[in-house]
Amino acid sequence: MTELNWGIIGLGSIARQFVTTAKANVLGVATGHDPARARAFAAEYGIPHAYAGLAAMCDDPAIDAIYVANTHNFHYPNIKTALTAGKHVLAEKAITLNAAQLGELVALAASRHLILMEAQTTYHLPLYPALAAFRKAHHVGRLKAIQASIGERVPVDLHGRFYDPKLAGGALLDMGVYPLSLIRALMTATPQLTASQVEMSDTGVDLDESFLLNNANREQASFHATLLARLPNRAIATYENGYFLFDNANRTDSATYYPLAGEPEVIQAGDAKLAMAYEVQDMQQAVATGENPTLAWTVDTMAIMTAARKAWGMRYPAED
Repeated sequence: MTELNWGIIGLGSIARQFVTTAKANVLGVATGHDPARARAFAAEYGIPHAYAGLAAMCDDPAIDAIYVANTHNFHYPNIKTALTAGKHVLAEKAITLNAAQLGELVALAASRHLILMEAQTTYHLPLYPALAAFRKAHHVGRLKAIQASIGERVPVDLHGRFYDPKLAGGALLDMGVYPLSLIRALMTATPQLTASQVEMSDTGVDLDESFLLNNANREQASFHATLLARLPNRAIATYENGYFLFDNANRTDSATYYPLAGEPEVIQAGDAKLAMAYEVQDMQQAVATGENPTLAWTVDTMAIMTAARKAWGMRYPAED
């Protein structure tokens, strides 16, 4: 399998994690407005090229794929620029602001035979294929319900990315996408939003929310995400003959199965510290085969988040 040559747009903490843990061949970096920062980042990590901006990086024929690592409000235009230039794209979660943006980009990628993939750790960790094999071997029965939560008490900062609607802040796109993605990965049919509730900030972003979901296979799910308190980063998936407990559910390499009778059993696969390396591996596999198995999950989760915000009457300025 041919190794991809990567460029990175957006040079915050998540980009630093990518450079240090993803085991990717990063040829270049860029920011949207500060070439000096790109040069400093490249020098710090021994990256060969720092570009004046995304367009210049996309003009380089040596770059195969772009990792989009800046704030949510920039994802759609940056992904569109990269795809239009003929580059594959791995974009941080949440991949876009809404379902309409995502639908346009999915169509653009398909028309150019490119891979557009979300860097959602849940979709790429080895644990989930291992769990599928375990469920089959141990006859756990049908999935009945999933409960999940994630939350941190984030201090109020009206100019920080969590509280700023111009940066598409709030709990949902930054935190809520994790339990929702876990739910989608475990459900056997597309979930539908049946109810939600939200507490909004004075700045117009969501601070605290709960969702109820179900699907055509009569599987139910609920999750809670918040910026107002620390919640257990935990999920419980209940099947007919037992349940799985996930701790550190947004990035985990193990789960514990509690059967109706008998002793609990731990299922372990991979290493959570290598989450970004698994994303890069899946991206390279998708480019090599033309198959993009996680994209449908990404589309489903974005549809649910878009439906919830529509019900709340919540829009980001970048959507206008």
